[in-house]
Amino acid sequence: MREGYGVCPVCNGSGRVSSGESKYKHVTAGYDKSTDTLECRNCGGQRMFGRPTGEVRLRPCGTPCKHEYEGVVRGRCYTVYTCKHCGDSYDIDSGD
Repeated sequence: MREGYGVCPVCNGSGRVSSGESKYKHVTAGYDKSTDTLECRNCGGQRMFGRPTGEVRLRPCGTPCKHEYEGVVRGRCYTVYTCKHCGDSYDIDSGD
C-alpha cells in the first residue's frame, strides 16, 4: 500500500461491489455477469478509462476516504471533480 493511502471502504480492497437490483446492470460498463458485480466507483472506477485499485487516499483524520466529489465545469464538456474530504481529484472530458 502506498504512503498516505488505505484500503477502500466501499469495496474493502477488492475493486468490485454488488450490482444490486438494477434493471439495466447487464449494460452497465464494468458489469461482471459471473460475479454479479460492478467496478468500484470509489477507488478508481469513476475516472475516465480508470480501473479500481482497491486503495484510496486517507482523510486528515487518518481513515480511508469514502469520497464525496464536487464538480466544477471548466469548459463546455470538461468537468473537474474534487473530493471535499481528502482532495482527491479527477476530470471528465465528455467531448462534443
